[in-house]
Amino acid sequence: MLKVALRGLWGHKLRLIITFIAVALGVAFIGGVLVLTDTMNRAFDDLFANVYKDTDAVVRSDQKVDSDFGPEIRGNIDESLVKTVQGARGVSEAEGNVGGFARVIDRNGDPVGNPGMGAPTLGGNWNEVDALNPFNISAGRPPSSEGQVVIDKKTADDTGFGPGDKIRVQTRDGVNTFEVSGVARFGTQDSPGGASYVLWTLPSAQRLMGEPGKVSTVAATAESGVSQEQLARNIREVLPKGSNTQVITGKEIINETQDTIKSGLRFLTVFFLIFAIIAVVVGSFVIYNSFTIIVAQRTREMALLRAVGARRKQVRRAVLAEAVIVGLVGSAVGFLAGLGIATFLATLLSVPEGALAIVPSSLITAIATGVIVTVFSALLPAWRASRVPPLAAMREVAVDTTGRSRVRLTIGLVLMVLGVALVLVGAFGASPAQVGIGVALAFLAILFLAPTLARPVGNALGAPVARLRGVAGQLARDNAARNPRRTASTAAALTIGVGLVSFILIINSSIRASFDKTLEENFGGDFVVDSGTFGAVGMPPSVARKIGALPDVKLAAPIRFQPAFVNGKGTTVTGSDPGIFDMLDIKLIHGSGDLGQGDVVVSKTEAAAKHLKVGDTITLAFIDDARLRGRPGAAAPKARVAGISEAGPTGGIGNYTVGLADFDAAVPNPTDVQVFVQLKPGVTVAEAEPTIKRTIDEAGLAATAKVQSVDEYKDQIGSQLNVFLVIIGALLVLALIIAMLGIVNTIVLSVLERTRELGLLRAVGMRRRQVRAAVRWESAIISLFGTVLGLAVGILGGWGIVRALRDEGFQVFQLPIVFLLLVSAAGVLAGLFAALLPAWAAGRMNVLDAINTE
Repeated sequence: MLKVALRGLWGHKLRLIITFIAVALGVAFIGGVLVLTDTMNRAFDDLFANVYKDTDAVVRSDQKVDSDFGPEIRGNIDESLVKTVQGARGVSEAEGNVGGFARVIDRNGDPVGNPGMGAPTLGGNWNEVDALNPFNISAGRPPSSEGQVVIDKKTADDTGFGPGDKIRVQTRDGVNTFEVSGVARFGTQDSPGGASYVLWTLPSAQRLMGEPGKVSTVAATAESGVSQEQLARNIREVLPKGSNTQVITGKEIINETQDTIKSGLRFLTVFFLIFAIIAVVVGSFVIYNSFTIIVAQRTREMALLRAVGARRKQVRRAVLAEAVIVGLVGSAVGFLAGLGIATFLATLLSVPEGALAIVPSSLITAIATGVIVTVFSALLPAWRASRVPPLAAMREVAVDTTGRSRVRLTIGLVLMVLGVALVLVGAFGASPAQVGIGVALAFLAILFLAPTLARPVGNALGAPVARLRGVAGQLARDNAARNPRRTASTAAALTIGVGLVSFILIINSSIRASFDKTLEENFGGDFVVDSGTFGAVGMPPSVARKIGALPDVKLAAPIRFQPAFVNGKGTTVTGSDPGIFDMLDIKLIHGSGDLGQGDVVVSKTEAAAKHLKVGDTITLAFIDDARLRGRPGAAAPKARVAGISEAGPTGGIGNYTVGLADFDAAVPNPTDVQVFVQLKPGVTVAEAEPTIKRTIDEAGLAATAKVQSVDEYKDQIGSQLNVFLVIIGALLVLALIIAMLGIVNTIVLSVLERTRELGLLRAVGMRRRQVRAAVRWESAIISLFGTVLGLAVGILGGWGIVRALRDEGFQVFQLPIVFLLLVSAAGVLAGLFAALLPAWAAGRMNVLDAINTE
């Protein structure tokens, strides 16, 4: 039977090549993602192991808060601790470090990098101790004065800046001009993981990113013969009590940094794996269809095998053996293709240079996935093959009665009723999870019902073709409905792809429409001044004050954030003006939003979670809280819950909001991420915009800060959502490629099954172009069938999610009609394109040979 399997493979090379490609595509994405993840992990592991290889101990603050914008944030420590650490037994050298946000402005006046959606833009101080400095000067020299900086080599190459050039850099202090004293590499790389880096002298870095007299960490090296653990113990002994510090070894800082990087990369891994899983799921339908085709075409052969003594399990084994071989070869080819995908993505993501990491576990996982999916997809066709009775050898073809299966119809209808019911319950009960389960059940129902629907829906979709294309159109319609099971399984790949694409398109369109509506109806401001940064760093507070003092401006309400501890738990606290609640239409459901001294407004969700009500007292202390300076052991300041807010249509501003006076008293160097501006009555946007922009220009922030009207702000939010359109495009292309493979398979089978029929049609006068047209339009009808089913599932799911999230700001359900029509057209065109080769082959048939085919 193994010989039979091998001969079967060799005898159906075209179909099996297509199946190989389907397997290889899915495995290529999975293998590529796994290799990329392994490569990134190894690259950053090696990078930071080299960076900290001479660091034996690190002293840092024991205050930490998990940031909403990236890695955890820690407090600063006194710079005087550098000398304290230096005096500890076994310390060879010690040095303080400061780090923070810094962004280079290029020669065209544009900021370098995108800290919100790309690699971070960082700054720090140049280390004087070589063993503690991960940077190596490649051109020029280190900074030696207040106005000098060193930049990383990648930024220097990208911008053309070099030693002696003047360069503008944005920090918390605004945009200032410096002289480039040197260019440096990060270890053996041009930059740390693609990030841009600017380095000052320590006093300059403290002024621009930290606080004079404070450092982020103190790093130390050990004398010969002193272990890292012993060095850490010695340093702990000399640190003053109440210094709020923590000492860790060099190994611990390496492991911690590596774990942080891996955690940050996990999102990318999951994101790419979603594409891979979609490819595998969609490809499984192609594989299933391929083996169904093989079994259907070899009905007589398998019946004859049964007639001469082959047992059912031997027939099953023969089909499964073919599946294993296809899975192994396709998976191996796919994994090799995945190396190319991994290389491309590594370049795109600026992964540190180095060879790809091929880990045995990833190789085994990728190939095992391909083999398991292939074998699983072949199980049902193998079972069908074993059920072929010997008498079937006298039959020319089998008749597909799938469309009349009462069991399939019953199961499909039950699943559909349950799915739609769950979607409705979830939609009106504000439960997206229930909507998701309902959509999944509806999709399964579609798969069960598709063979039943194939004939009536195929006839309906093909009716215009039959009328417009005459005999060729009628043949196309009839052939598309002739084998419901095959039509349904072929269309399933498109159903999945189009369903996902239409779902995301609807969510994207509804978000845009909802945001536009809420801004127009509920936003009380006229301008939004955005700092152009990301996270807790923004514009100097003086900018908001100057804008607020303009004669045309009624109110300029800034938004600023800072890590803090509420009742001892880390969180983020917002500082703003009381007018922000009215401007953003944030409802105060209890109490007041006046934000007086010692007051805090808590969000409704946070108040419910922490059982807070108006009048309750909480402790609220910021990281490095200035109110606690010089008071070791002092209790955290208290704040009174003055109000409880409910997020308005335009969203909320955080779980805890305090007034600007309290914020400034506690935070040494506050900055504003955004400033919302409301004009005086009678003043138009056109009249006020020039003076506001002039204020930004005078502050030196024209390169980074954006003054946006309401319409421009909507456009900016819309442009941020364009990333979803890129994802949609990639999903659609992926689904179309794999679906086209399935369609090619099906149409090839259709042509081969009807060889004699096509020969007879040619003999009675049908022209070649009519034969080709019939094959092409049959493919188009099958594609349209899958597209229609996908649109139905996508629209159902999109409506359910939007309705379920109505209380979260999804006020508008909007169908992107143009995009959905384009998706439908793409599906039909995919079918037409897939049928080109089979149609050409059908038109080239020799009439006499075709008639004599058995």
